[in-house]
Amino acid sequence: MNEILTSAGLISIVLAVLYSVKKIYDFIDLQKVTRKDIYENYDIYKAAQKFALGTPVDEIREILTNSYELDDNQVEETMFLALPHRNDTDGGYLAFIKAVNRVLEQEVYS
Repeated sequence: MNEILTSAGLISIVLAVLYSVKKIYDFIDLQKVTRKDIYENYDIYKAAQKFALGTPVDEIREILTNSYELDDNQVEETMFLALPHRNDTDGGYLAFIKAVNRVLEQEVYS
């Protein structure tokens, strides 16, 4: 009787360890999918922050040009839409983000 309980206990421990390992691998796989499917480009946020801080327009254009999302025409349109709002209370940050969304024709950034 003692051997049966020992065997059942060992099997339970092995099953618990295997279940935990499976959960860890599922979590890691979920993290990989989540990171890979992020659409936002953090260069846009960097450019918006620099825009709000008053960085020269040429530096901001350079950041946007290096972005994989915007071509040269879209960069110029973004700057055209955002520059009038540079004197807003937030330095034009929100207007810049809205300009990028408008150029991309979808709400990607918030």
